[in-house]
Amino acid sequence: MYAARTQSGETEAFGILYDRYLDKIYRFVYYKTFSQETTEDITSQVFQKALEKINSFAADKGSFSSWLYRIARNSVIDHYRTAKNDLSLEDIFEVGVDERTPETIDAISALKTVQNYLETLDARQREIITLRVWEDKSYKEIAEIVGSSEAGVKMAFSRGIRDLREKCGSVSPLMIIIACSLASTLRFYDLS
Repeated sequence: MYAARTQSGETEAFGILYDRYLDKIYRFVYYKTFSQETTEDITSQVFQKALEKINSFAADKGSFSSWLYRIARNSVIDHYRTAKNDLSLEDIFEVGVDERTPETIDAISALKTVQNYLETLDARQREIITLRVWEDKSYKEIAEIVGSSEAGVKMAFSRGIRDLREKCGSVSPLMIIIACSLASTLRFYDLS
């Protein structure tokens, strides 16, 4: 509804979309960069691209949310390609620790444990698990975001959770869920 209104020239409607999705896109990007500054830059670019390309959004091809997440996903990939870091696109889950409050250090430590578990999976499984558990996306939405079938996403998620259980014990899925709540408290900390 708001996307269609924006497409018809009502820019105030995009403001509503921005307010609705800002935190979600921020978290999605943050879980891939773990840098507040980088996340802010990419999130800004995502919404700028979305506004510039709003006329390319087609509601009959998927939800606005999925379309926006695809822009965010591609923006993160572009960031790592142009940054020419030594990091692989497959391995963008690094967190550094410096002097912080004990609560933040504990949260970072728990999140790092989860990241270590997730690093045992391939990048596609990590992304699907992140979208499903941390972003609370449906399988259909995830399929739209990653360009796969819903059945393929369900299978990858199930295999990923099974692999985590085999490699890390039954505690790993629980750690992922716990990290969801911890990660939201870390939003304004630069973990790099």
